[in-house]
Amino acid sequence: MNITNDCVKCIVGQIDKAIVHLNLDETKAKEIQAEVLKRSATFSFEHTPPYVARDVYEYLAEQTGLKDPLESIKQDSIQNALKHVPYIEKRIRQADDKLLTAIKASVAGNVIDFGAKEQFSLEEEINKVFHTSFAIDDYKKLAKQIEQKNSILILADNAGENVFDKILIKMITRLYPHKKITYATRGKPIINDITTKEALQIGIDQFAQVISTGVDTPGLELSRTTTTFRDIFEKAELIISKGMGNFECLESLNEKKIFFLFKVKCNVVAKTIKKEIGDIILKQG
Repeated sequence: MNITNDCVKCIVGQIDKAIVHLNLDETKAKEIQAEVLKRSATFSFEHTPPYVARDVYEYLAEQTGLKDPLESIKQDSIQNALKHVPYIEKRIRQADDKLLTAIKASVAGNVIDFGAKEQFSLEEEINKVFHTSFAIDDYKKLAKQIEQKNSILILADNAGENVFDKILIKMITRLYPHKKITYATRGKPIINDITTKEALQIGIDQFAQVISTGVDTPGLELSRTTTTFRDIFEKAELIISKGMGNFECLESLNEKKIFFLFKVKCNVVAKTIKKEIGDIILKQG
């Protein structure tokens, strides 16, 4: 999915938000904003939004001298997410379909997204997600694939969301103890996305192999992965892709072994899949 004019405005707006969060002095803030605006005029419409966003986020990191400019947001999101674990675990214990409930919890975590223009409350999402139907619902197909396939690759998205991904992974391993699950993160800090650091921080490695994709983009841009990860991606029997950034990079593959799990948070993605902002999606291929 290549960028549109709306994507350009969104990416520029993300940098503006980051500048406010970092509380930069006025001179430095204006310098960064001017350069990002200049670069945005030459964004290639032949690339995905995550591919294009990489350049301006690298520039932000260089100008601020911060390897992970939004680290505090990531940590706050993780701590906030952890507060909801007891409630979610209670819902799962009470559920007839425990796998579906764990998947719903995982998609609820996808509202944690600094890069999205539309922002949602995690608390509100958790309260309603278990009563909300998927606007695109390929759950039965996914459940069957989880049962049948031996290797499952989960593509991570945002920090905080990983707390809920861990709950899903635990449920899969409980139902199917012999599955090989791999949890793949970004290769370096970008926006509020998960790296191996945040995955290991909450103990996902207790239930899955945690690896880096190598990408420096806020979505799985296959052209920027390591050869090692690309081999894992190709050999995976089943892939669960979390979040819009991964969807934007991979939807054009039309690959049946990929299931996209995310909340719609922008008009561009909404139009692509013919759904509404706020919808939750579980889509095959």
